[in-house]
Amino acid sequence: MSQQEHASQKVAAVLKFGSALCAMAAAGLLILPLVRGEVRTGPRDITLTPITSEDEETEAREEVKGEVAPTDNPIQESRSAFEGAILSLESQPEEATVEVNGKDQGETPVMVGLECEPGEPVVITFSRRGFESTTHRTTCPRDEMVKVKARLKQSTRGSAGKR
Repeated sequence: MSQQEHASQKVAAVLKFGSALCAMAAAGLLILPLVRGEVRTGPRDITLTPITSEDEETEAREEVKGEVAPTDNPIQESRSAFEGAILSLESQPEEATVEVNGKDQGETPVMVGLECEPGEPVVITFSRRGFESTTHRTTCPRDEMVKVKARLKQSTRGSAGKR
C-alpha cells in the first residue's frame, strides 16, 4: 500500500469518526430532552397579550384646541402593535351587547377580528338594558389591536338600550 493510499484511508477514518460524533451530539440535543419529558409534543395554548402602558393610554386622549380632553370621557381607546386588525372591547358594567358596523358581536368583554381596509371607518355601539347606548367611531387599524373601553351611563328612562 502506498503512502498516498494510507493517507486517504486516514482521512476517510477521521471523517467517519467526525460524522459519528455529530450524530451522537444531535441525538443528545434532540432526543434526550424528549425522553426526559423536557419537551412537549402536544398542542400549545398561546395567549396573545399586547403590551400597553399608561403612557399609551395618555397619548390616546384626543387634544381639543390645545387642551387635553377631560378624563371622565365615557370611552377610552388605545392601540398596540399587532399583526392584522383586531378590536378588544370592554365595558363598565360588563355584559353589554356590542355591534361593530351594525353586526352583533356578542357581549363584553369580547375580541373581534376586523376584515377592513386600514383607514376605513369602524362604528362600535355598546348597549345594555337600563343604560344609555354609547357609540364610538374609529378607523380600521393597520397591524394594531385597538382596545376600546366604554363606561355606560345609567338610563333615566325605563327601557333604554337592549340586552
